[in-house]
Amino acid sequence: MGGLLSSVLLAKEGKKVLLLEQHRIPGGYCTSYRRKGFTFNVPSVLTSISGGEIHTALDSLGFFDEVELVKIEDFAKFIYPDFELVMPANDLEGCRENLKAAFPSEKTAIERIFSEMSKYQNDPLSSSGKRRSGRELIAFIIAIAKLIMGSKKSFYDYMKEFTGNERLIEILSALWVYTGLPSKSTPSMFHLMLTGECYGKPSFVPRDGFQAISDFLAKKLLEYGGEIKYRTKVNNILMNNNKASGVITSDGEDHHADSIISNADTKKTFFELVGRQNLSKKIISMIDAHRTSASGISLQIGTNLDLSGLDLKYGNIFYNESWENSNSYFERAIANKVDIEKDNIPVSLQVTSLLTDRLAPEGMNTIHVLLFPVSHDYCNNFGVEYGERGEDYKRMKDRITDILISKAEKIIPGLSGSIIVKELSTPYTFERYTGATNGAWYDGVFSINQKMKRPSGNTPIKGLYVTGTKAFGGSGLHSALNGGIKTAKTILSK
Repeated sequence: MGGLLSSVLLAKEGKKVLLLEQHRIPGGYCTSYRRKGFTFNVPSVLTSISGGEIHTALDSLGFFDEVELVKIEDFAKFIYPDFELVMPANDLEGCRENLKAAFPSEKTAIERIFSEMSKYQNDPLSSSGKRRSGRELIAFIIAIAKLIMGSKKSFYDYMKEFTGNERLIEILSALWVYTGLPSKSTPSMFHLMLTGECYGKPSFVPRDGFQAISDFLAKKLLEYGGEIKYRTKVNNILMNNNKASGVITSDGEDHHADSIISNADTKKTFFELVGRQNLSKKIISMIDAHRTSASGISLQIGTNLDLSGLDLKYGNIFYNESWENSNSYFERAIANKVDIEKDNIPVSLQVTSLLTDRLAPEGMNTIHVLLFPVSHDYCNNFGVEYGERGEDYKRMKDRITDILISKAEKIIPGLSGSIIVKELSTPYTFERYTGATNGAWYDGVFSINQKMKRPSGNTPIKGLYVTGTKAFGGSGLHSALNGGIKTAKTILSK
């Protein structure tokens, strides 16, 4: 997505742009696909496009005139044993009041926490490109200091300063799945900004599915004179006198350019496309230290059940069979010590067709079930041997599909007997279609005590740029789009 947007913005300014896409459609993780009349989204919700640089950039392209967005009323519903809680979208005050009603003895702590959260609804370091006033410059310096301090304290430890209620902390930490790391590993300020964005700003789904966003940007790129080659995989980035000068594709073609933008993940960009032999020891050490997120499992379901009478109209439903601390579950999962069949596993669920009416046939529904994190090595690499996905892999997918359907059926009675289509994606699926190392959902994760260097589209290699979340930091479409804008600005400023 970052690669698409940066390409469009560069072409709009008269740059000659060639976009090479290994898949048959544009978008990476921002895609949809159809099966038997159902449209399935890969992402879940789109946040933070109602203002700021993303809105300005998309509006300049005519995006809001062509792509219809549906606003989500309630961002999330949390279900635990003997406990349910709804968190509305674009309503920090409503979230605060719902939490106070659920935890009446923690009212003071919740007031203080949300007071802090409201300060970080916007990225404190973002800039429209205009020169800052004296007051804005002071606020900028204070923001940097807070982020540096916040990078050294985990969100969990930060919450402990306000409350000792572990269940309240677990609820407030629940959006860790969007950062890639749980509360004891995520920097406090980063999680506060994320939570403020999700609960305090509007969230949307495209009425025709997320592919509409990627298709719109691809169309605009062509309108501005750019070129797209689909089913074209880049094998190597060409180097000439320590400068990136072009690429070689899998069909043997060379493409030369003054600027090369990679939207492959960080490790793939440097270690596979550029090659270790072209990197200094310092760069190799830096990339070795780069930590990608884990991957997960996605199950898409098309059902003939009429779900309009059930309480399922949420951006996400977080279903937890126990109150197990998410930090301990995360450690067990990435260490491949979770048994999906026997353990109480947390899943998220979205009935996307209740949010928009164009994804399923009339009277039917689409359901998206997600499990994160999942080890790439789960059950002997999901049955994959020497890179081959054979019968063992298919049997493993069928087994996991049945397990996740049984979990979803606890929320949606009668589901298992009313399924028309079902399709499971594993870490190997994500790796195949996006090229992400081990199927990682996010290129990088922010952890405590990590050196807080502001991400940039620049790289240590002249002529080579990165885009998407790599250029902005964070995760999800919001960060990917911001990264696309940032990379385009970097190149245009040369």
